[in-house]
Amino acid sequence: MKRWQIILVRVLWSIAAIGLIVLFVYAWNAKFVKKCTAIQIELTGNTTGYLFMDEKEILQYLNEQGIRVGTPVGSINLINIEKSLEAIKWVEHANIYFNNQQELQVKIEQRIPVARIFTVSGNSFYIDKTAQRLPLRQLSVMRLPVFTGFPSDQENLSKPDSVLLNDVLGFALTVQKDSFFLAQMAQVNIEPNGDFEMTPTIGDHTVLFGSVEHLTDKLNRLFTFYKKVWVPSGINAYQVLDLRFDHQVVALKKGMFPIKYAPGAMPFIQMEAMADSVSIADSSKLAKPVMVENKPKIDSIVKVVTPSKTPIASRAAPKKIVKQKSIVFVKKINNKSNNKTLNVEKKSAKAEMPKKTTSNNN
Repeated sequence: MKRWQIILVRVLWSIAAIGLIVLFVYAWNAKFVKKCTAIQIELTGNTTGYLFMDEKEILQYLNEQGIRVGTPVGSINLINIEKSLEAIKWVEHANIYFNNQQELQVKIEQRIPVARIFTVSGNSFYIDKTAQRLPLRQLSVMRLPVFTGFPSDQENLSKPDSVLLNDVLGFALTVQKDSFFLAQMAQVNIEPNGDFEMTPTIGDHTVLFGSVEHLTDKLNRLFTFYKKVWVPSGINAYQVLDLRFDHQVVALKKGMFPIKYAPGAMPFIQMEAMADSVSIADSSKLAKPVMVENKPKIDSIVKVVTPSKTPIASRAAPKKIVKQKSIVFVKKINNKSNNKTLNVEKKSAKAEMPKKTTSNNN
């Protein structure tokens, strides 16, 4: 290649580079010259029917950050604004950008509470699906499970309180899948040992859940008891329903007192029951067990066994109640039975031999 051709190529490349620099400077200056023409705010997500933030609140926050209609586009740091919006507890995710008309598009995905919690000191807060604590808001009305007796008001929880909060979250998410129990649960109290006790909306009784383990099975047993025993007996007939034992529903009628057993004794009488059936033993006819220290008074002991694969949402039609005969305990004294109700062996008749008479004849 000749020398003049080399010089021409270099000159052309230099002109192209200068042109690119000029265009870049012009575009940069145009960016600062252009101004924001409008601010569009949208609440996104599949639960936008519940509002815990409104557009006026978000717009006021942007104005406090110096973002208004007429603000130069180049002076707005979109990344920093997104991070500052996501720092708000009720904002789960924020997306901000400018469209071709220089309109600022603000899309906010808000957090949705799944439970309301009251602490022992009387304070209250919400939690979302990630156990994030949320302050109270009054912009929307939402039916939520209510838990009372939470031990801590601190933002940074200890390990036991954090585990308990996760148990509350699991309880709330399980209940929200079933519309019946979501409406039936007025509140759930947290005992100091971590057990859960439910106060229902309908019925004057207490439901003992214990821990959250096998909660779905416990709810299935409770629903079966409601349909087969509770409704026929009367909604105010029972005062305690205990679900803490596997495959059991221990029901205590009003005015009765729970059984107090000797140390090491079984807490309830085992009864055989078929799947999807309810077995009831009327203990009013039972004799006093030998192992009982105090006088027990209990109405009935109910055992409910439901298929483990049955979902909560699908409620099968109730089957017939099978009543079992009560168990009779026999108290023995000196190895002899004192139960007079048992069959007594009749004495067999003995033939009497005629007495020999003395003869008067010599």
